[in-house]
Amino acid sequence: MDLRTRSQRIESGLASRGRFRSLLGGFLSVFAVTAYGCSSTSTMPTGPQTPVATTVITGPAQPVEVPVDAGFTMVPASFAEMKGWSDTDFISARSALLESCGRWANKSDDTLISSRAPYGGAVGDWMPVCEAIGNETVPENLQPLFETLFTPLSIVPDVNSSRLTGYFEPEIDVKYVPEPGFTKSVPGIPDDLVLAEPTKFEAKYTKGKIWGRVVGEELELYPDRADIIDPPEKAIAYAPAGKVFYLQIQGSGRLKFPDGRVLRAAFAAHNHKPFVSIAQHLIDTGEIEKHQAGMNSILNWMERVGPERAQQAMNVNPRYVWFTPQEIMDPTKGPNGAQGVPLTPMASMAVDPRYHPYGTPIFLDTTIPQHAGDWKGAPFQNIVIAQDTGGAIKGILRGDLFFGWGDEAGGRAASMNHDVAMWVLLPKAIAADLTAKHLEAVGENG
Repeated sequence: MDLRTRSQRIESGLASRGRFRSLLGGFLSVFAVTAYGCSSTSTMPTGPQTPVATTVITGPAQPVEVPVDAGFTMVPASFAEMKGWSDTDFISARSALLESCGRWANKSDDTLISSRAPYGGAVGDWMPVCEAIGNETVPENLQPLFETLFTPLSIVPDVNSSRLTGYFEPEIDVKYVPEPGFTKSVPGIPDDLVLAEPTKFEAKYTKGKIWGRVVGEELELYPDRADIIDPPEKAIAYAPAGKVFYLQIQGSGRLKFPDGRVLRAAFAAHNHKPFVSIAQHLIDTGEIEKHQAGMNSILNWMERVGPERAQQAMNVNPRYVWFTPQEIMDPTKGPNGAQGVPLTPMASMAVDPRYHPYGTPIFLDTTIPQHAGDWKGAPFQNIVIAQDTGGAIKGILRGDLFFGWGDEAGGRAASMNHDVAMWVLLPKAIAADLTAKHLEAVGENG
C-alpha cells in the first residue's frame, strides 16, 4: 500500500469516529504549508497574520502612498529610480517567470494568484504578460518589454527592517551501501509516516499539511531527531552524517554515486519540530567562533570531535526531514520550490507568502558575497521571482535568495546576510484596477 493510500485510509477512519477535528486544533501551530527548503534561521517582525488587499495609486501625477493594514505601503516608482535596473539579468528573470506562468496556465482567469496577498491580482491579469514574455526571445528586447508590461512599486514596511539571506542545493558524494565514513542514510519515507490534509475536512483550512504517525487510534507527531531511527530498507543512499544533516537543513540536494549517477533527494516530509541553529549552539557553547559558523567549518569541527559529539550537537536541532528520490531531468534547474516550480539560480527567491504572492517579480537592491566567507560582498541589483518559502522566512522585506547548487553556491549562500530594498513588479492592468478601486472608495467617502 503506498503512502497516500495509507494516509487516506487512516484519515477516513479518524474522521468517521469524530476524532480528526480535535486533532487539527493541536496541529495548527505546526502546519507545514510548503517544502522545508530555506536554511536561514533568523526571523523578522511578522505583522498581522492576514494581510488585506493593498491599494495603489498610479498614473502621471506624483506617487501617492496609500497605507494598508498589512504592515507596509506600496509606493509607485519609476524604473529610472531603481539603481542597476538596466544591468538586470533579464534572461534568467524571464526563464524563472515562465516557470511560474506554467503553474497558472491551467487555472481559471478569475483565480487569485494568492488569497493571502490579493494585491497580486488574478490569473487573467497575468496571462497576457506571460504570453508576451514567452514570445520574446531576443535578449535586447526584454528590458523594454518588462518596462511596457509592469509597474514597479516600492515596498515600504511600517517597521524599518529588512534581511536577505541565501540558500542552495548541496551536492554530496554518496554510496549505495554503508561504508566507513558513509554510515548515515539519506532517509526515505518510513512506512508509518502519515500525510493528513486538513483541507479535506474543514472548509476554513485553505492550505496546510500534517505529517505524523498513528499510535493506537491517535494521530501524533513524529519524535525529535534524537529519537528517530531510519529503517535501512528506506535508505536512498549513504553519506557522512554531517552532510546528511545539512542536506536536511537545505531541504533537497544532489546525490552523486560512484558510478556517475546523480539523483535528487527531494523534500518529502518533516516532523514539525522547530528548527534550531547548530551554528548558534556551537557559538554559544564556545565550540567555534562566529566567523566559523559556515557549513564547511562546522563539518570540519564534526570530523575533529568525532561522531558521538557531532551527533549530540546535531540533536540540538530536533527537526528532521525525509526525502524522495527523483531523476534530474534538467541539470540547469534547481529543485521545486513551494510554488511547485523548479528554482532558477540567482533568479528565484523565497518570501513570506502572507505578504507576497508566488510568481511575482521582485527587483532587489542589495549586497551579495562573491565567494565563501565574503561577508562584505558587492552590490547586486536584479529581478528575482517569488517561488519558495521556508520556516525562517518571516516578514515583509525578508527574502532567501537561491544561489544554485554545489560547494561554491553553498559557500556564497552561507555568507549571505544583508539588508535589502525591494520593488514588486505588477502588470499594469492590476495597477490600473487598484487605482480605479481606490478612486471609487475616495469618492464614496467624500
